Amino acid sequence: MAKRKNEITLLSLAMCLLVIFIHVTSWTLPNLARSSPQYLALLFPWRLSAFVVQGFLFLSGVRLFLSDKPFSYGRFLADRAKRILLPYLLWVAIYYAYFIVIGWYRFSLGDLFEYVFLGTLCSHFYFIIILVQFYILMPLWRWLLCRFDARLVCGAAVVLTALFKLFCHFPYDDRVFPAYLCYFLLGAAVGKSYAAVTAWLKKRLPALAAVFLATAAADLYFTYRSQVHGEVFRWFEALHLCYCLAAIFFLFALFAKLCERIDRLPAFVTLCDRSSYLIYLSHILPIYIANDLIARAGISDMLAAYLCRFAFTYLVTFAGCLLYTALKEKCKERLCHANR
Repeated sequence: MAKRKNEITLLSLAMCLLVIFIHVTSWTLPNLARSSPQYLALLFPWRLSAFVVQGFLFLSGVRLFLSDKPFSYGRFLADRAKRILLPYLLWVAIYYAYFIVIGWYRFSLGDLFEYVFLGTLCSHFYFIIILVQFYILMPLWRWLLCRFDARLVCGAAVVLTALFKLFCHFPYDDRVFPAYLCYFLLGAAVGKSYAAVTAWLKKRLPALAAVFLATAAADLYFTYRSQVHGEVFRWFEALHLCYCLAAIFFLFALFAKLCERIDRLPAFVTLCDRSSYLIYLSHILPIYIANDLIARAGISDMLAAYLCRFAFTYLVTFAGCLLYTALKEKCKERLCHANR
């Protein structure tokens, strides 16, 4: 894989922060009165953050197509299994063991296999199931982008994704690749022509900002009408797709513009970037632990509980993941020196 660009690092870190915010806030929102100012104060930033899974898939496409090395499907799958699947399996086991210890589940091998293959044990694992599907179909994506104009491929992908979200509804429809096709392929197209596309996006940053603000306002308005007044809009998913695309490209262009004057990011930021997958996998566990501690401490005030959960989750997740990554890299470095 090609060396990560500064703008990719910053966007990845921003989305790591947002995905934790989403899940921390998701525990509080259902317990608030939908007409209350507190509900809206959390609902609006929560909704605006709801592009991160799409953004992670976009960045996955970018990173995979940045490399100009010869492609070997077997080596690619082996590398993905090592980097993505093995940590996922480990964390499924960790969460399952924790749930058994606290009495939520009883061990069942059949249930465990279902949790692994469907990503249903925790709310964030569905992302891994989606990602693996894109990995398995990697030769198809490479063929499409080599055989056809990227603009045609991406345009068709946007249409197909919108149609799928609007008309295809079945159990687990949120974890099959057609629901996210455009994000990955747009990322792949960006990675394939990275310098040219990035330069083009930076020149159009004001226009991207305007589209982002317009789609954000529309998404929030109809979210308010849907969540507070119970109105149903069949085309709402298509609007949210437009917002997600606008948010991803605006932030990508913004960070690319900011990085024009940055030669090297702080070591802490790059360490966060190298820990991003571990942060994603692990961050739900501190939320469960925080909930238990809050209950034990008898904290009944909603705001106090939220702030405690918020602070505990960010602190434990980042401290634990960064420490683990730093120690792992230090051990590898020492092992390499010892073998020379």
